[in-house]
Amino acid sequence: MLERLRKIFRYLILQVEVSRECNLDCRICMRKNLESNSGFMSFDNFRDIVDSYDFREVALHGWGEPLLNKEIFRMIGYAKDKGVRTSLTTNATLVGKNISEIIDSGLDDIAFGFYDKKILMRGIDNVKGLISEREKRKSELRTFFDITIFRDNVNDIFDVIKKANEIGIDSVVLHRLFNIDKVNKKFKSLSKKDEEELFDKVKALEKELNLKIYLPKKHTLPCRIVRNTIFVTYDGRVTPCCFLPEFYLGDAKAGIGNIIRSREYRDFIANMKNHEICKGCIW
Repeated sequence: MLERLRKIFRYLILQVEVSRECNLDCRICMRKNLESNSGFMSFDNFRDIVDSYDFREVALHGWGEPLLNKEIFRMIGYAKDKGVRTSLTTNATLVGKNISEIIDSGLDDIAFGFYDKKILMRGIDNVKGLISEREKRKSELRTFFDITIFRDNVNDIFDVIKKANEIGIDSVVLHRLFNIDKVNKKFKSLSKKDEEELFDKVKALEKELNLKIYLPKKHTLPCRIVRNTIFVTYDGRVTPCCFLPEFYLGDAKAGIGNIIRSREYRDFIANMKNHEICKGCIW
């Protein structure tokens, strides 16, 4: 079992929540129901976590807005100096005043997360400005629209994809709503039939626009998220998944490798199909 885990997690992605503060109050966000919904990770803690394991990528996101953390670009620079890929997910509202820092940091990928076309339009000029500056500097920064799909916004998906193509976004990612959290139970996911119909139309639009669109994959257990990532909260607690932000496996100070090898973690992997959240997850 231990040898199998070593092979699975040899090139792990660190998902690290550098902020649980946010400047928006999105209706689909589970942040509002967490035991703590404010706080930042310090640079020193970030450095120690990154140094604790041989990660292939550091993904800066979580249940807050990463650009609110004043040490965010120092964090990106540290990971890049170690030769680790970096990515960041943002609501785009703070991108405009950080364009130079984003490009200068060496960040590899930036995703703009949306679930509502109105929120998209609030940040669209910031995204345009970043793309324009990227082209001027011949930066290799890749840009993504990251869209949560559910019944309330399905009719907006095509407009958002077309807008992405219009302003020069590199790729679009669609993912399902995580509707098990008590915040999101009131929102309806698409039925299997409706999802299939949507994806067929999206594939046709992908071909028409010549724009890469990533569709959600079939959910399996143990899931691909847990197989490929580990999540660390802003206060340094380790969880197997960003959608289990209060299912603590240990403190990052113990070392990510030690936590992955722990009996608690192995038991979680072995029994994921029986976990009250995981068994119902479709993400």
